[in-house]
Amino acid sequence: MSDKAWEQLVDLIDTKYTVDSSASRQEPLEDNKKLQQTIEAIFFEKDNFKYKIERITAPRIVDKKTFYSGHGAANRSQYTYDPEEISTKVVCYKQLPDGHYNEIAPEDLMLAN
Repeated sequence: MSDKAWEQLVDLIDTKYTVDSSASRQEPLEDNKKLQQTIEAIFFEKDNFKYKIERITAPRIVDKKTFYSGHGAANRSQYTYDPEEISTKVVCYKQLPDGHYNEIAPEDLMLAN
């Protein structure tokens, strides 16, 4: 999702539901500590449920190598990144009664009551 599309999404949610808060943080990639990813999040309430939408911007994956055990099952994967190109993804969450967030499909957010 481009910067402009993200800003439009945030503006749309703010207009329709009001963004309660937002946050941004940088953290190293789990499998390559030399590379960073940026996670931007907005929090809002819709129909008495709290939601969080995260936009994750990270170096683009250009290759994936899967290592198998002797039994034919995938043991682990190793990714190769292009530090010059970035990719983004948007992930939606709904807050559970215990306070934790559970990932939901974007369509579920649109249909949620």
